[in-house]
Amino acid sequence: MDILYTALWEVAKGTQNFLSLIYPPPELPDLPLLPLHPPFCFCCSRPFPQGLAYCRYCNQCMAHPRSFLFARSGYIFCGLVREVIHWVKYNQKYHLIPFLEEWLEKGYRKYLGGWNCQGVVPVPLHPSKFRQRGFNLAEELALWLCRRQNLPYFPALERIKPTKQQAALPFSERTANVRGAFRLKRGFDLKDKNLLIIDDVMTTTATAQACAEILKDNGGAKTVAVLTIARS
Repeated sequence: MDILYTALWEVAKGTQNFLSLIYPPPELPDLPLLPLHPPFCFCCSRPFPQGLAYCRYCNQCMAHPRSFLFARSGYIFCGLVREVIHWVKYNQKYHLIPFLEEWLEKGYRKYLGGWNCQGVVPVPLHPSKFRQRGFNLAEELALWLCRRQNLPYFPALERIKPTKQQAALPFSERTANVRGAFRLKRGFDLKDKNLLIIDDVMTTTATAQACAEILKDNGGAKTVAVLTIARS
C-alpha cells in the first residue's frame, strides 16, 4: 500500500512542477530569511545571546549527554523558512521543495563540508502519517543531498509508534513522546560508519537523540551527526 502512496506522491509532485512551468506560482512573500550563525551550542546549535559568545554547551546538553556528536542547522525556524516548510508539509505546495533542498545543502556546505560523512539517514514517518501526508520530507531532503554530494543513502530507521507532533507538546513531554518510537531496519551495514541524520526542523533534539541512540547502540555506528534546515 505504501508503494501506491509513494507513486501517487511522485505523480502529484511531477504534475505540480509541470504546471508551475506553465503557470508560474506567485513569488515568495517578503519575509526574513535568517541564517543561523554562532554563537550557539556546539552540540545542538541552540542559539546563544551575543553576551554568551564564549559558552560552548547549553544547559540541556551539559545535563543530558547526547548520542550525536553535533547537530547543525542552516537557518532559524522563523520567517520565510517556517512558511515554506509549512506550505510544503501541510498545504501540498510541492513546487517549493527545491527551496528547502537548496537551504539544506547550504547548511551542509557551511557546517559539514569537511566532515567524513559515510551515510545519510532520514528521520522516518510512521506509516499512518506517511499515508496521511503522502510523502516524507526528510526522505526527499536526504535523497537530494545524497545525489548532490555523492553520499550513500541509508533509510535504516523505521518509526513503529505513532507520536504526537513535537511542536504541539511542552518541552517536558517531548522526550517521552519519541521514546520507543524508532527501531533499526535489517539489511544495513552501519558498523563503524559516520552517519548523518536528516530532518527538516530541530526543536528540543528529542527526535534526533532517539534516532542517534539507535544508530549507535543497535547499528554500531561510530559517530552520528544531525543536519536540519532550521533550528527553533
